[in-house]
Amino acid sequence: MAKHLEEWQLKPSGTEGYRTAEVTLCGVDTDQLSSKTMECKTQPGLYFVGEVVDVTGHLGGYNFQWAWASGYAAGLFV
Repeated sequence: MAKHLEEWQLKPSGTEGYRTAEVTLCGVDTDQLSSKTMECKTQPGLYFVGEVVDVTGHLGGYNFQWAWASGYAAGLFV
């Protein structure tokens, strides 16, 4: 059974494109993070960025911008 699972190949049949793309909800509560560094307030040295953080925006690139900006902010302080 393990051999079959290891060799199993998924072949996506297509995509609906960016028109219907969405982000996931929930994640690390922003109240637990520094808004300047994205560092966890209760665990120094631990940073959260992008979709792992509970931030959601409208379609149209806002979520990409959030991922890039939060990553950049965290990277300045690591």
